[in-house]
Amino acid sequence: MIPVKIFCECGQKYAFEVQPHNGGMPVAVACPACNRDGTPAANQFLARILKGKTQPLPPPAVNTLLNSVQSSLAPHLVDALKDAVVQELAAQRRELLAGQQAAAAELTELARRLEAVQTPMLERLRAYEQRIVELERDLADQSKENRELLKLKIDMLREKIETERTASRSVNFN
Repeated sequence: MIPVKIFCECGQKYAFEVQPHNGGMPVAVACPACNRDGTPAANQFLARILKGKTQPLPPPAVNTLLNSVQSSLAPHLVDALKDAVVQELAAQRRELLAGQQAAAAELTELARRLEAVQTPMLERLRAYEQRIVELERDLADQSKENRELLKLKIDMLREKIETERTASRSVNFN
């Protein structure tokens, strides 16, 4: 099995192991990202491997140079990354502040609408409560009048009873 590494034109890297057939790919392969046919690139890779035409490793001096460049670029990359993070955070903060202002405006509008609905309702409730007090007062007044009328009727009935008793006492059955 030979490990094959392919770099697609779309930028995707992918790798797999294959047993070559007649110096080439036994089956077709495609890029997992863009589905582009990777068979020709895989065949070229296998041809270089099988014919010994691989790229030689860079000399040790190049590796040392690459390491020194990486170490000198690292602080600059860190600073650039920090700046990018700070700018992204600032943009997110601006978005959050705008969202907060929009929410505050909506809450203010809702409070205004609630007050507009609530004020007439409170006025009606006060009017209803006042009317209830008036009706209770009228009921109490009527209860007094009814009691007085009942007392008068009772007194009249007592007088009738008394007159009839006196009348029945005065009647002689002789």
